[in-house]
Amino acid sequence: MSTLSSPVNPRIELARTRRMLEDTAVAAVPGTLSSLTPDHAAAQRWTAEVRSTSGELVTLRLDRLLQTVEVEPSAIAQAA
Repeated sequence: MSTLSSPVNPRIELARTRRMLEDTAVAAVPGTLSSLTPDHAAAQRWTAEVRSTSGELVTLRLDRLLQTVEVEPSAIAQAA
């Protein structure tokens, strides 16, 4: 018996992507997510800003293709 798969709705896929990236950003730097924006130069890269629990604003660069997270300032990354 085969099952029919419905076509992927781009809006649902974007919502899933955003939620995954939000969760990744807050897991990398515990705190509150301030913003999440796509990088218009690279389709798979996003930039997030997280207000850490210590009050510092931390910038993260998330790459879905490479599955990497870059944290700035680097002192926060070393502590995490």
